[in-house]
Amino acid sequence: MNKFGKLFFAAALSSLAMSAFADNDYNKLRIVQKQILEDKTMDRVNEMAHEIVSSGLNAGDGYGEVWIRDFNTFIQVAMDVSPDSTITHALNTFFHFQGKTGDIVDGYIDIRKADLNNVGGYKYRLSESCSLYAAHKNTVETDHETSLIQAVYQYIKKSGNKDYLKTVVAGKTVEERMEESLEFLMNEKLNKQYGLIIGATTADWGDVQPEHIWGVEIDENTHFTIDIYDNAMLVIALENYNELIDDASKKQNGVR
Repeated sequence: MNKFGKLFFAAALSSLAMSAFADNDYNKLRIVQKQILEDKTMDRVNEMAHEIVSSGLNAGDGYGEVWIRDFNTFIQVAMDVSPDSTITHALNTFFHFQGKTGDIVDGYIDIRKADLNNVGGYKYRLSESCSLYAAHKNTVETDHETSLIQAVYQYIKKSGNKDYLKTVVAGKTVEERMEESLEFLMNEKLNKQYGLIIGATTADWGDVQPEHIWGVEIDENTHFTIDIYDNAMLVIALENYNELIDDASKKQNGVR
């Protein structure tokens, strides 16, 4: 972590803590702030993150998939250690598997590693325009679409390559596919009574529900919920989308 990151973290911690403690504890907080600024551990953590991501975009040795939630989390680190083509290829792959109603898959994997005949497991989605991979969608989740929009935003802001929005993926531009992913949430995941989006009641990063043996599919036993995470992710995605899109008529004003 660079010195500006440490300063921001320390200042934020100090500001937050000062609001909760009396003035006579201020000196103790300054000591903690000083310790954070002098701690080299975060520098090593940052180095380790870059080392790990340089080995690939999948989630780890035990997982062959590239998941959009994860990729959105570390895309900027990946950009530091990977060529631009690797990053855009990953983003494009998610768009290749976009559903007819605009939904975005959870993750994709080399088709040679996918167990396409696994009964009771993932129901893989194939794409004629991206035949090297198989993809799947955990329908209990409602953060795939927003994660991809955020990832595109981070890529463009860091690279400066706004022309990426005009990239054509399977007959549609990235910009068009981003719009369709938001429309999917508005059309299929919106609770009109509250004006917020819904998902299943889940645990473990929000992708496993207790009512289903596999845990990742909405069915007749699902208990739906309106959770802070999904809706916060939507707010961020809407803000990111509006910042990227030049056409005022396409800007999203939230749920409609």
